[in-house]
Amino acid sequence: MERLRQSELESVLAFVGECYSFCNSESGNSEPFTDFVPQLAAACLRLIPTVHVTYNEMIPERSESRNYVTTPEIDTPEMNRLWELHMHEQPVLAHILKTGERRAMRISEFCSQREFHRKGLYYDFYRLAEIEDSLCISVPAPPPRFIGLAWHGGRAFTDRERLIADLVRPHIGQAWRNARLMVRMQNQVHMLGEGMESLGAGVILCGAHGRVDFINAAARQHLAEYLGVKRQTDHRLPDDVLLWVRSQELPRNRIDDAPPLRAPLIYDRGTKRLEMRLLSRPGGHLIVMEERRTAPGDDLAALGLTAREAEVLSWIARGKTNREIAIILEMRPATVRKHVEHILMKLGVETRTAAAAMALGNNGHAGIG
Repeated sequence: MERLRQSELESVLAFVGECYSFCNSESGNSEPFTDFVPQLAAACLRLIPTVHVTYNEMIPERSESRNYVTTPEIDTPEMNRLWELHMHEQPVLAHILKTGERRAMRISEFCSQREFHRKGLYYDFYRLAEIEDSLCISVPAPPPRFIGLAWHGGRAFTDRERLIADLVRPHIGQAWRNARLMVRMQNQVHMLGEGMESLGAGVILCGAHGRVDFINAAARQHLAEYLGVKRQTDHRLPDDVLLWVRSQELPRNRIDDAPPLRAPLIYDRGTKRLEMRLLSRPGGHLIVMEERRTAPGDDLAALGLTAREAEVLSWIARGKTNREIAIILEMRPATVRKHVEHILMKLGVETRTAAAAMALGNNGHAGIG
């Protein structure tokens, strides 16, 4: 039985570590073909130096194949068409489809060079790419798709190279599954972000200690506008927001205590308001931000005032006179005066200043509430 040299074993270990480090960009790709496959193919070419490395996602019963080749010169529509025409003649592919065997295999194990040269696969395709032998492995995939990865060269592959391919084969399969899972997760986060963007909502996904895992553009804009955050927010929550998150997770004094009420974090800015709400799971949090317009006096209705009286009081709290309020609200001064009388009576105060103080105590601040 072949045994690897120390240098070959080190190359295999390095390849395995590299293989699991490959990742996909957050570009909304629906499969690992765009980012993962080129990195994998390049690493395979370094592991077993040869002429070409190919990655093929095939549906053999339809003679369809999506291909990636490390040599751009042969990655052409015409060569892809020739491969689809002759793929059923590939000895290793035919053997795997018939038996389900997964070990690394070479074309030279199934036919002599003379027999191989008689095939249309060789004359129309491999001959043009200067391929005399291929070392092939398969990656488990949901049927009817079949995924093959192969090294191709102008000479026969050795038993040691076949052993290397066999050793890395299961790791390639696991890394491919990891890449598919990562893409699905990225797509879900991407769709969540797009959905929240369409609603105008800001979204932050963060860890228990405030490390930001995802933040959309709306959330960045809200943090800049309402908190004046100028630094990069893609890595850690602003201190004020982190303090609020931690305050929502205060430990209970007794085991039978009810958990504290989740209070939103509210920031007011003129006639706009930002509300942050917290959803938590073990080890992480989802912060959803919603911005809305606030009409003057919205919160003052809680004092028992009518909507019109609350609107008048909001302008009193801003230092406006009855005449100025009448102009702003397009009312007669006498009507404003009558509203002021009702306001003072309902609030149980005697002066406009006292009424304004009550209004400011009930509205116009940023904080938890």
